[in-house]
Amino acid sequence: MTADQWLIAVALGAVLAGTHLLALRVAGLPARTQDYLASAGGGAGVAFIFVHILPSLASGGREFSSLDIARYAPSAIVEAILFLTAMTGLVVFYSLDVRADEGRGSTKTNFIVHLASFALISGVYAYTMPSLVTAGWDFAVLFTVVLGAHTLLADRRLASAHPDLFRHETRWIGTGAVVAGLLCAYFLPPANDLVLAVATAFLAGGLLMTTFRDELPAASNARLPWFLLGIGLMSGLLIVATIIQSA
Repeated sequence: MTADQWLIAVALGAVLAGTHLLALRVAGLPARTQDYLASAGGGAGVAFIFVHILPSLASGGREFSSLDIARYAPSAIVEAILFLTAMTGLVVFYSLDVRADEGRGSTKTNFIVHLASFALISGVYAYTMPSLVTAGWDFAVLFTVVLGAHTLLADRRLASAHPDLFRHETRWIGTGAVVAGLLCAYFLPPANDLVLAVATAFLAGGLLMTTFRDELPAASNARLPWFLLGIGLMSGLLIVATIIQSA
């Protein structure tokens, strides 16, 4: 990577880290305003998953068929590896949520488990970000916007339920995860595209689950025009970025 590409990656990481610090402010906004933000952010997340992440997993799976691993497994299984990894990510984050909620109410343990799961998403994102910048900074920027919105909306729930804990003890975990991910990417970069693809697929699974579970408001609180705005705007930006990259 060039110095300019690293600078972009660090800047995008700083943006994501900043969302962890802004969660308290968002949690203090009127409920109606939070519903607007959640609807728009959830729409952008859904668009990113279906317009970019899922097609990327499909194309990456086809590329696996040309690797040596294809000698030892049917091609259909090889092509499904990334989707299996994404499913694993979904199951892991869903299991963390279930275990945190089982009979624990609003305990500190519940809070820490939830925050740790969000921090894991931030850390994997930061680890893959330098490589994503080299592949195309436009998608890296859009990915940061989507994940930043996801992090902000997820953290504001914790900040609202546990303001003292979030302010004084553990809100820095998410920020530290971003820094740790970037440091790992610098000193221990992905050995090859396979490692990067697997890490991205795992992140995609976690993002898929948390987007539908945490970001989309209940039907009674949803603001449909804002949701459609988020979907339309992000879909349009992704299509433009795809056209530019393939030109």
